[in-house]
Amino acid sequence: MKKKLFRVSMVLGAGGAIAAASLAGAQGASAATLSWRPVLSVPGGGVTEAVVATGRTTGWAFLSSGAAYQRTGATAWKKVAFPGRNGYVDAAAASSPSNVWAAYRPAAGGDGSQVDHWNGSKWSVVRSFPGTVTSLSVLGPDDVWAFGGASYGQGVFHFNGRGWTEASSTLSGGSATSDQDVWAFSGTKVARYNGRTWTETNVAGLFPASTGGHVAPAVTAILALAPNNVFAAGTGWGGTGGAGGGPAVVLHYNGHSWSRVAVGPDVLGPGSLASDGRGGLWMTSDTHENYQVLLHYTAGHLINANEPFKSVAAIPGTTEALGGNASPAATAQVYQYS
Repeated sequence: MKKKLFRVSMVLGAGGAIAAASLAGAQGASAATLSWRPVLSVPGGGVTEAVVATGRTTGWAFLSSGAAYQRTGATAWKKVAFPGRNGYVDAAAASSPSNVWAAYRPAAGGDGSQVDHWNGSKWSVVRSFPGTVTSLSVLGPDDVWAFGGASYGQGVFHFNGRGWTEASSTLSGGSATSDQDVWAFSGTKVARYNGRTWTETNVAGLFPASTGGHVAPAVTAILALAPNNVFAAGTGWGGTGGAGGGPAVVLHYNGHSWSRVAVGPDVLGPGSLASDGRGGLWMTSDTHENYQVLLHYTAGHLINANEPFKSVAAIPGTTEALGGNASPAATAQVYQYS
């Protein structure tokens, strides 16, 4: 699993206006009728690094080959010129089909990221950072939050349409529902920004007790859907028996306090997060065997969905989602849960 980070200061996997809206008013078929089915296959495309849905049949897929594909119909996609080749899109988010943002990192050349913007007709580079952007929250064309990684540097930046300001140089990850409701983390601390100051909460007591592992618990991803509906995911004590991972942990904030809602299989760390539209959560994770899995938090349980996905994104206003393949196979694929 790549552990590239943001030295200046994202999952999912990614927050933003579209991600936050996916939970409200979502209606759909019963869970028993839903399944993952392929909607895009690209021979030679490699890994689908990131996906983002901007509507029921619109969105984007970013491949490790550097190619970007725009969805124009249920199974219709077209390749679009993108300012990045042979690299990784570590995060993508949108507030509309004409306002899509992506954080691209070259395969060679260090940990730097460039933040790119789609205005409905073309992609352009907005800013380059010397470290990796791991998550984005897009609230509007002139309202974007960028979050860095956790191990080699941290940071939270805000774009207001004219320039970027640094909101924190010590926090990582992140998700925002508004400029007065921004979330990030550091270790087992979760922090909330109200537009002026950060308030930190240590959630270490919500992780399972140590069973002898040498890798300490940590929050590794966060998804804010509303001020009173925030998920955080991480790993508990790990490193026993030669394995690097610990149990996957899902935490939830209800507007007043944090609680642990589920514990799942051993993973190195959750990646992208997405609402399932029913009060649950999709989560991509990397096991200690360096194998990507898709986990589903639902009805108080965290289960393996048996899909080797690198990326996942909610389809706004529905109980559906997009997922991108993790295996470096000859064919890159995007699946839809519907």
